[in-house]
This record gives sequence, C-alpha cells and structure tokens, in this order.
Amino acid sequence: MTTPKTEFYEVAVRAGFYGVDRSGLTGKKDNVRKFWEDMSIKLWLRPLLAARVAARRPVRVVDLGCGSGEGLELLTHIPVEPAERSEHEFLMATEDLEYVGLDLSPGMIEQGARNYAGLPNVRFVQADLGHGFPLAQEPPFHLYFSSYGSLSHISADALRRLVTEIVRHADDGALLVFDLLGRYSPEWPAYWTADNRRMLPYNMAYLLPPEQRTPEQIEWFTNTFWTAAELRETCAAVAAETGRGLAFEVLADRSIFVGRHFDTGLFNGRPRSLRHQVNRLLDHGYRGQLDALRVDLESPALPAAACPAPAARLTEYARQWNAVIRHVDALMNQRDDEVRFLIESSPPGLADDLKMLAWLCRNGPRFPVADFWASVVGPQVAMVLRNLEMGLPDAVGCGHALFGVVRIGGAADGGTPASV
Repeated sequence: MTTPKTEFYEVAVRAGFYGVDRSGLTGKKDNVRKFWEDMSIKLWLRPLLAARVAARRPVRVVDLGCGSGEGLELLTHIPVEPAERSEHEFLMATEDLEYVGLDLSPGMIEQGARNYAGLPNVRFVQADLGHGFPLAQEPPFHLYFSSYGSLSHISADALRRLVTEIVRHADDGALLVFDLLGRYSPEWPAYWTADNRRMLPYNMAYLLPPEQRTPEQIEWFTNTFWTAAELRETCAAVAAETGRGLAFEVLADRSIFVGRHFDTGLFNGRPRSLRHQVNRLLDHGYRGQLDALRVDLESPALPAAACPAPAARLTEYARQWNAVIRHVDALMNQRDDEVRFLIESSPPGLADDLKMLAWLCRNGPRFPVADFWASVVGPQVAMVLRNLEMGLPDAVGCGHALFGVVRIGGAADGGTPASV
C-alpha cells in the first residue's frame, strides 16, 4: 500500500518548515545579534578561554541567568583562531563542558531542559540570583558566565553580594563575565544622572512588531543600569572584602549605536532605525539606506555638562561612524577626491578599513553576485562599524551593554592584567 504523495509535505508543513522566512531583519536573533553582538562576545572570550580549554577539559561553566540555555549555544560556537591549524571549527564543543544554567523563570528552566535533553553534562536549576550564589556547595567553576543584561535584573547591592559569594567560591584563574545595561547609552539620556542604587523602568518591546508597541501591550519592569566606574568600584569593594585579587581582562561598551531601543524610541522619544539599517547591511538581500545610517547626537541632547566623559566618547565614535557612511556614499557616487580625503584624514586603523572598502568597490566586477553592494559591500561596512566599536578604549558605560571579564585571584598563565 502506498502513502499519499503529499503526506511527507503535510508533516513538514505542520512542523513549521514551510513558514514565512523573516530573514534576520527583526526578532530576538536578528543579524546584529548574530554577527555583531554574539561575535563581539566570542572574540573577547576566545583568547581568555583558549589556554583553559587546551589545558583542562571539561571546562566547568555556570550560566548566571541562562534563559533556555543560549549561553551554552554561544560558548560552543566560538570560532578557532584563523591561523590555528585545527580539525575543529569551534574552540569548544558541548562535550567539552560541564554546564549548569541558573534562571529565576521555571518556564525557561523547563525549556532549557527540553532543548538539551539527554546530555548528562548539561543541567538547569531554578534559582534567584538576587538572593546570592546558590551553588556554593558544589566544586568551583572555571567560568562564571552571564550575557545580555541578565545580571541587570538584580539590584546593585544584590550584584555585589552575588559577586562576593562567587569570588569566595572560585579558584584562582577563574573568569567572571558581566553583561549589564549601560547607563550612559544615548538610548536613554534621562537615566545618565540617575542614582545607581535605584532600579529604573525597562522593557523589551523591541520584540514586538512596531504596530503592537502600545501602552497596553508593553510590559515594564525594573533593571539596574551601570557605568564602568561603578562596576570597577563594586569589584574593588569585593576584592577588599574577600582578600582576593580581581583583574579586568575586558571592559567594553557594546551596541553603542545599534542598541535595540534606538529603533523603538521609547526612552528618548525619537525612534531612529540604526539597528534596522545595520541589519539590512548584514543581509545579502538588502542594501542599507545611507541617510538613515548617519548618527545624530543633537536630538535629544545628551547631558554632556554633567557627564563629559561618556558624551566625548559618543561624539568621537559618531564622528568615525559617520566618516564610514560618508566614505561609502562617496564611493557609490564616484567622488574620488572625497574618498581620498577621508582615507588620508582618518586614524591608521580606520584608514586601512576605508582603503579596503575602496578596493572592494573598484573590483566589483570580480565578484559573481547579483547585487554587489548588498552581498559584498554592505556586510563589510557593518563589520567596519563593529570593529570601530570593539577598538574603542576601556568602557565608560555608554553602550546598550557594559561588558566585562574579570579574572579572579590574580593573573593566570603568566599574564599580568591590570587590577580593578
């Protein structure tokens, strides 16, 4: 007996394989999340984890605010160094880890357990990190990991208690990863001068389609917003209390002009589609709209008099960002004198990137693609903008995220990182 010819396809449709493909322009895991934010985290962590992975496996990881296990997905997709000869594509595989995910949400914990069912080295535990570190009776971890604002859900005092308990639990050389909301983000200038002891309103309305971002649909909750100085002070206080060395290996502002609430405008009253336009650059089917990619810090005005350091950082990054956009516009319209001027007047690193973009544009016929600008130039422009951000000096707290990696107990592997 034969089955109907359409049976396979009926099953595939019910399973969702034939739904509408929204590409990476919107949603939680849009192109900026995958190719800018995730990749920045991976590139910062790669040199810090490489020696640990080479020396000892499994690597014990606790994910602080794990959701459904997205930290596990991120950590097991860190690419190996380009020059490294390896049969492996990624630095670590799931079997290289002992992973414990902690989250307050029962639904997240249940989903994570379903996502990774059958893996004996992966488990999920419901816990309220606002009450401290719940695994103090377990062996120390090599990596105390957090991502995407998970630790901003607790107060500044609670974070200090949590870090204190982690530092007492960890062995020398362990890494603690912070990923917090930055208070000096241009997305919310009204928060710049707020008291760090007070948790402030926040929402995730960017996950809703624009037409659904109504007062009735938006759910508000409170989060803690951090400056780099406040995070340093917290770590210094923990170091003094515990008698353990704490050293920042990384302290960076991430998603400065591609934070999700630039596009919503819910905190400053002026929606600007910067993230959407960078998503378009990173999608081979779309061209970014250059006019919409230019950064304007004039409205709403930043409280520069009260907070000069973050305002200066944003102004300089905006100047370099806009130089890239102006350069691309000049290339597209064959204004060669302007192209030459922008290259010659830029600092060395940026000048090299502008030369690369110019070379690409002048060699377009070599690339067998349907839309050269969308498929080749656009993604490279986005990477130049990302690399500009990653090359900035130590953070001040002016990104959507304040990202930091602290080594506990002093330097490991002969390194001499700067102290807090």
